Amino acid sequence: MVVLAGVVLGLGGCKLVDQKTFNPQAGKAPQPYIPPAPVVAPIPPLIELVGGTPAHEWEGPVDQMTRKALARKPAILFVVKCLVPASGNSELDQLTLVQLVQGDGQAVAQAITHAGAPLQQVEITAMPDSTVTKPLIRVYVQ
Repeated sequence: MVVLAGVVLGLGGCKLVDQKTFNPQAGKAPQPYIPPAPVVAPIPPLIELVGGTPAHEWEGPVDQMTRKALARKPAILFVVKCLVPASGNSELDQLTLVQLVQGDGQAVAQAITHAGAPLQQVEITAMPDSTVTKPLIRVYVQ
């Protein structure tokens, strides 16, 4: 009897062998691997100009880039984006955008058309942008 009691007490402290002894994940539902979303790098502009830059500094490079782009793809679309820093005041942003578009934006668009791009292949857009710190003109191609 004493031997039987000793065996029962001795086995009480032992861990029984089961499927989790050899595989701790046994019995758990499988978790599918979901890869992270791919990082898409933003498309850089063909040309980026700071608002107020004198025309003689950018006319030559704009002419050269326009001719190269048209040589590669004659039906290319030039998108001239006029961007100003968002100030939180919509009236001020609108006034600044109008000045930028009527000044440098129109001048860049005209330089693109003088370089050989048909008028219907040049588009101008304007918007405030919180990522810029000064007025910019960016020319993208599509």
